[in-house]
Amino acid sequence: MTISAQPLAPSSIGANLLLALGYLLLGLLFMSTGLHEHIVPLWLPAGLGLAAVLRGGFGLLPGVGLGSLLVNLILPSFHQPLELGHLWSALLIASGAMLQTALGSWLLQRFGADPTRPSREQWMLRYILFSGLLVCMLNAVIGTCAVTFFNEAGGSQGMLLDMTTWWLGDSFGVILGTPLFLSLAGAFKGACQHRRWLLPVRLSGTLVAVVLINQYYLSNLSGLLQQSFAQDVQLVDARIQAIIQQNLRDLSRLAQALNKELPLTRHDFKQQVTPLLANNQALRAYSWDPLVVRDQRSEFERWTREQLQWSSYSIYGESPETEKIMIPVQYVEPMEANRAALGFNLYSLEDRKRWVELAQARGEAVVTEVLYLTQAPDEPGLLMLQPVYRLIGEELLQSQRELEGFVVGVFTVERLLENVLIGSSVQNIELRVSEAEKPPFYTTSGAGELDQESLRQAFDVQLAQQTWRVEAVAGPDYLAAHPISQAQYLQVLLVGVGCLGALLVLSMHNREQLLEARVQQQTDDLAWQARHDDLTGLPNRKGLHETLARLLRGPQIAFSLLFVDLDRFKRVNDSLGHQVGDALLQTLSKALTREMPKGVKLFRMGGDEFILLVPGGQANAEAEARRVLEVLDCSFPVAGHRLQLTASIGVSLFPDHGDNANTLIKHADTAMYRAKGRGKNRYELYSSDLTADAVNHFSLEQDLRLAMHKQQLVIHYQTQYQLGGRSLCGLEALVRWQHPEQGLLGPDRFIPLAEETQLIVPLGWQVIELVCGQLATWRNEGLAVPLVAINISPQQLLQADFIQRLNQIVAEHELDRHLLELEITESMIMQDPDFVIQQLQRLRLSGYHLALDDFGTGYSSLDRIKYLPLNRIKIDKSFIRDIGRNPKDEAVVISTIALGHSLGIEVLAEGVETAEQSAFLQRQRCDCVQGYLFGRPVPVEQLFEAESLSI
Repeated sequence: MTISAQPLAPSSIGANLLLALGYLLLGLLFMSTGLHEHIVPLWLPAGLGLAAVLRGGFGLLPGVGLGSLLVNLILPSFHQPLELGHLWSALLIASGAMLQTALGSWLLQRFGADPTRPSREQWMLRYILFSGLLVCMLNAVIGTCAVTFFNEAGGSQGMLLDMTTWWLGDSFGVILGTPLFLSLAGAFKGACQHRRWLLPVRLSGTLVAVVLINQYYLSNLSGLLQQSFAQDVQLVDARIQAIIQQNLRDLSRLAQALNKELPLTRHDFKQQVTPLLANNQALRAYSWDPLVVRDQRSEFERWTREQLQWSSYSIYGESPETEKIMIPVQYVEPMEANRAALGFNLYSLEDRKRWVELAQARGEAVVTEVLYLTQAPDEPGLLMLQPVYRLIGEELLQSQRELEGFVVGVFTVERLLENVLIGSSVQNIELRVSEAEKPPFYTTSGAGELDQESLRQAFDVQLAQQTWRVEAVAGPDYLAAHPISQAQYLQVLLVGVGCLGALLVLSMHNREQLLEARVQQQTDDLAWQARHDDLTGLPNRKGLHETLARLLRGPQIAFSLLFVDLDRFKRVNDSLGHQVGDALLQTLSKALTREMPKGVKLFRMGGDEFILLVPGGQANAEAEARRVLEVLDCSFPVAGHRLQLTASIGVSLFPDHGDNANTLIKHADTAMYRAKGRGKNRYELYSSDLTADAVNHFSLEQDLRLAMHKQQLVIHYQTQYQLGGRSLCGLEALVRWQHPEQGLLGPDRFIPLAEETQLIVPLGWQVIELVCGQLATWRNEGLAVPLVAINISPQQLLQADFIQRLNQIVAEHELDRHLLELEITESMIMQDPDFVIQQLQRLRLSGYHLALDDFGTGYSSLDRIKYLPLNRIKIDKSFIRDIGRNPKDEAVVISTIALGHSLGIEVLAEGVETAEQSAFLQRQRCDCVQGYLFGRPVPVEQLFEAESLSI
């Protein structure tokens, strides 16, 4: 493995400095988990370094080295000044940390054992070996040798045990810490999601549990050292008591001496306190605080300035308005270190005032609570107030005492306790001091590192009127130096448990990640399905609208929409089944997209409707429309069938035909219906006229619905005659619409609309009702009509309850069924031949006449016709029109008449308008005729006005 040395970029320098800072802070935080100042059994910084290099690369190795160097320089500085040996050992340890981190990172990446991004299934064993157990031996050997031979660090348990502890600490740090920091980095980089924090929270819980157990065990070790520790604590207690008593005695003697020299000069005060300060290292200062009447303030300040040779001296801090005196600090020794206290009025603060009044009331020294001194505001301290009196009167029995002021001993807690420990020759014991029922106000430098019940002892210290609660705690060196202290064994167990817990968490996390990936995949699939058609995989209506929305938000680029509707696709579903229809749609979709030009997008709107989005103008749109028609012109093999369809295509252009998605789709749809209306299998370009036609079409549909509700449909009748005797043989009922605005409309204006909108069925029943009602009226009037022919729509005949309902209507009007002739068309038979034949046979057996209308225009099989229970065949007028001009039409007519006669079926010719046509039909022995030559369709009121009509 080679690591190339290249200059670091500014961003890389910042990352290395940040890594070094994090390494340092973690090192300081976890230094309390062991007994040695350098060798820690739970060394989390090793995991931070490996995580950083895994993600940031070998360019972050300097940050690991710098962080390790700083930690190993700072740790010994807590106990002693740094020496050259500390520097050498720190450099060796930092080099070992860099080498160990680089090797571990390379191995993890080489063997795919990254803990949060494993690329192999057997990643866990490799991770344990390459990140911890094997690689961490490297720095354990280097670091232990460096500490042993270059440092004189306390707390060592022997080189072999120290090396084992170091190895355990680094192994624990990388096995648990590396995935912890990697997961934290991933959580912060990603969006703020609950799932991202599960892994770091679980690993943090494991880490906290191990650390707490370790600390708890260390605390219990103090029970084994209780006896020797208790003796050391007794020495500390005795030393504190001795210092307090000494200072109380010194204050009392000092007050007596100062009483004789009042008024007191600075020289006199300094001469009295200097010997006491020299012999009392626990004392910070002595001060003289006289009583000053408010009226004498200015004179007092002037005289004190002369004594101190300090022009800035003045009293600060005002006494309460009810008090006429002040107690300012006039002199303090040593002066330079305590100058800030000069002039401070003790009466200005409530706590000082309370203690002053207590000392005056008792007439003896009192010790204040812990407070923060004026000259040392950041350090807790205390004051010993000794009142100083002057005797008034010459005779001893008649003299009285008058308070002149206070001589004050000023202490800082730190200096006091340091003097205590030095004087008692106790090492590696830290102190925590508090007042009664209050939190600690002072702790020595290492008192917070260990909190063992068995290595902690408390005692009370009396300071005149105050009581201190002092807790003594054994420090790490105290524990490590004792032969009974053997934390090694439990820490081996803790490291094993912690690593096992981390591996279990990682294993569970990987399983959860797999489940999350599956859930995300399902979410993506649902999102895809929301925008795509399940059957064909094409984008759907929602996908189209989103695509158009993006296009319309962008620059104005021309494009077109091609609305493609497959012609007669319903016939495929009805005849071959929906499965075949679905397979055909899939095949067509693939065929349309197979050679689709670049930039063209195909969408399925639903059913048999598609839309193509074509970039460019009209020329591109028409070219694509022709391509689609050419593709559909081929036959497609589907489910054992060769199927071929045509399509009607409507084209709308942007921006010519609309500026929003809905308008463009609507206009393309309108153009598509124009293509259907013009014969299908073609494309039409949208124009504004189509919109007007569509509006009229819609309006006519609404009017038709209203017309059926308001009985606006009327029946006209056209006569039918026997050709031989010219006698009436029947009437054909033809529906008309009496439109309130447009007048009388023929069936060609509204019957196709009724079939398209499914209104043909209720319209057909209304016609039957009207005809039956008229037949009943004629019967009541004594008129006998041979029969009336009614056209039946395919949708109506194919209804399952058609015969039942027809019988019911006829019965309600008390009519004979033979009076009704039901006309069907050849196209009706083709829709469902078997069912239609069955229906017709049931109708014939029920007594109804049956006629086949427009014979010759459809594609019905002659084989099926012979099974139809028909009474009459009607030759379509298209063949009658060219009699005498077109021999082929005459041949069809002759053949049809012969076919009817051979099957025993009456033949009627429609559309007879000339005498020549009538003569030809008579020569061919046609049975009946119908046409303008014999009578036009007329309302019922005009039916009997014709002279030739007799019933």
